[in-house]
Formats: sequence, C-alpha cells, structure tokens
Amino acid sequence: MASRDNDPTTVRRALAQALGDYLDGPRVRDAVTLWSRQFQGRGALFLGLSRYCRQIADGFGLSGKEAELHLKIFRALQSDPQRLPDDPLSSQPFEATEPGSLPPGTVVPTAIRLGEGAAAMQAFYAAIEAQLSRDLPVGLTPARVRRTLIRHAVGLPRPQQHAASLWWSGQVTSLDGDWPAGGHGTQLVNVMYVALAELLGPVRADLCFTQAVARLEASGDAALTEIRHYL
Repeated sequence: MASRDNDPTTVRRALAQALGDYLDGPRVRDAVTLWSRQFQGRGALFLGLSRYCRQIADGFGLSGKEAELHLKIFRALQSDPQRLPDDPLSSQPFEATEPGSLPPGTVVPTAIRLGEGAAAMQAFYAAIEAQLSRDLPVGLTPARVRRTLIRHAVGLPRPQQHAASLWWSGQVTSLDGDWPAGGHGTQLVNVMYVALAELLGPVRADLCFTQAVARLEASGDAALTEIRHYL
C-alpha cells in the first residue's frame, strides 16, 4: 500500500469503490472531494485515514460505521487497480490545497491549537487504530477502545484528562495542549498502553505498539520519527 500513498488518483478511485457501498454517486464525489481538500498529500495516507473515516461517518449519516469504512477503504487500496472505478474527480480536477468551501453535509472541525507533541500523539494513535482495523478482535469496536482510553485517562492531570477525553470522544478533531516527551506526552502513551493491554492482552498490545512506532519512524516526518522519545 505504501506505493499508492504517492498516487492520488488511485487513492481517490479506491475511496470511490469503498464509499460506493454506502453513498450514491453525487455523495461519493462529495466524500472524495473532502479527502482531496483536507487529507490528500498531507502526510502518509494511513495517518489521515482514521480521521477521515470519522468525518465521513459524522457528515454523511454513517455514524457507528467508522471501523467498517476504514476496513473497506483499506481493502480497496489493496485490490487490483484495474478493477477500481474511475476517479470521481477526473472531470473537474483541482489542487488538494485549493481554498474553498467543503462539500455539502460535512462537519467543519473545531479549531484547536496544536501544541508541543500533539501532532505526534495524534499520529501515534492513528497508527494504532490502523493496526487494530486490520484484525479487530470479535466484540471489540473502535468506540469501545476509545471509551476504555477515556476511562484510563482519569490518571492524567485534570486539564490533560479533559483535552484527551474530548479528543477520544470525537467532540473535537484535534488534541489540544502541550504533550511533550518525558511529560504529558509520555503519560498519554502510557494511558494508551494500559488501555490496549486491558483489551488485547499485553502480548498483542506490545505488538500493536511496535508496529505503530515502526510506521511513524518510516514516515520520514521529523515530527513523528522521534516517537521513541515518548515511550
């Protein structure tokens, strides 16, 4: 899948195939437009996919289907490109960074200040969700994972607990505040580990963490490759 991160057309075609199971043609185009405007070309594909699925679920009446969407998109990306539908944006191409209004029906994220370490924490959890989406144990849903994270966040100082809980509950799309390595960032990583160990057992939690760290270190993004400093 790594080679397709650099092929926006193939990614858009894969999105169209996956979303076509849920939306009609015009809304598929709207959903793919959202990807192109907010996520395309802005880091490794897997880092934005979890946030994208949450926005699609919230904005297109698919609440509760985030994990299902994520899995269908992931499978479409792994499928034979020759079997993918045409790029829904091919008739009206535009640059991903072009300013303009969002597609109808989408939720506009609340503006949140990204402080020290916040981007690394968001990317790390997105990588964990990507790992879980490949082989989610029976009875374990992304919503249950987030509820468990929120429950364990009570061990954080009150302001950090509040910020993390808002983020994991989906009330905001970005993690507010400063999360430095050796401080609150490391504490947040510990919360993630304890929650995953409870849900998956320590062996699978360790494996999930190892794979998530490897993904960030391979991203080439200087803000993410230092993730080991938080462990």
